[in-house]
Amino acid sequence: MAAEELHLSAAYLSKIEQGKEPPPRPEVIRRMAMLFGGEDTLFDLARTNDPSLMDFLRSNPSARELVRTLMRGKLKDTDIRKLISQINEGSEGKSSNRKERIMIQQAPWSTVWPKFLQNLLNQPRCPRHPDCPHVKSMVQGVINDVLSVDDGGIRVRSHRTNNVDEIPEERFKVWWKHLASYGSASLVPGGPNNPHPWRSRIVGAILATALPEEIEIESSNSIILKNAKA
Repeated sequence: MAAEELHLSAAYLSKIEQGKEPPPRPEVIRRMAMLFGGEDTLFDLARTNDPSLMDFLRSNPSARELVRTLMRGKLKDTDIRKLISQINEGSEGKSSNRKERIMIQQAPWSTVWPKFLQNLLNQPRCPRHPDCPHVKSMVQGVINDVLSVDDGGIRVRSHRTNNVDEIPEERFKVWWKHLASYGSASLVPGGPNNPHPWRSRIVGAILATALPEEIEIESSNSIILKNAKA
C-alpha cells in the first residue's frame, strides 16, 4: 500500500490528493516521487523546489552561471535537452574508461560490509547524543546520529528533520557496485552517475565516512574510489 511505503496514514495521503491538506515536506515529496515517479511534477504541484537541487546550486557557482546563461540565451526546451544529452554522453564515456581500469581491483562486498559496520560504530560521538556515533552530510554538514547497526542495515536520525531512516545493506551494496563499475558516484539525487536517488546525499556521505581507505570525497557532491584516480 502506498501510504505504508511512504510512512503516512491513508487518511492523510487521501487529504493531500484531494487538496484538503497542504503539500507535504520535501523529503516526503521525494519519497512519493520514488514510488510514483514524476519528481519534478510533484514538486511543481507542491509549488516548491527540490532542496537537493537548491543545495547543488548554492554550492556550485558555475552551475548558477550555467542556469543564468540558459536563461539569457532563451533556449528552447529541445535545445536544452540536446545539451543534457551531450553532457550525459560525455559522462558515460569517462565512466566507461574508468570501469575498464578498476573493476578487477575492488574487494568483494562480503568483506567490505563488516568493515563498513565496524568503522561506522567507531565514528565520533554526537555532541548532543553521546551514546550515538554520528556522520555529517557533505554539503550542509548536517549531523546524523547512528542509532543502530546490524548485518541487515543501519538506522540514522537527522538533526535537521529529526526523521529516522532505515538504510538496508542492499542500498549501500548498490552504491559499492556502482563505484566498482564507474569509479565515482554523484550524490545529486537522480543526477547523472547517481547510483540511487533515495537519501543519496546522506547515503553517499555515510559510505565515504565509514570507508576512508577505499573512498575519497571528490567534492561536496561526488565521491570516488581512491584506486580509480587517473
